[in-house]
Amino acid sequence: MAERIMARASGPTSTDGITPSDAWDLLENRLEQLNALLLSFYGNMNGWFEEVGPDRRDRLLWIASDLAQDAAALFQRAAKS
Repeated sequence: MAERIMARASGPTSTDGITPSDAWDLLENRLEQLNALLLSFYGNMNGWFEEVGPDRRDRLLWIASDLAQDAAALFQRAAKS
């Protein structure tokens, strides 16, 4: 099982020009970032997400969506290996 990594140096934001083996590492990174973000929403059930207001909630959900899209693209790239 992979070691839990909460933050890592940022990698490329595009899947262009990366090798399938690099894509696996970047995919793990994006999934950990997405997991950490989603845990901050509901992980400890403290109601924080509801209290931040609709504009910030919208922005946070866009970040989650972007991370999920990056992960899907990286999976496609990594699957080519």
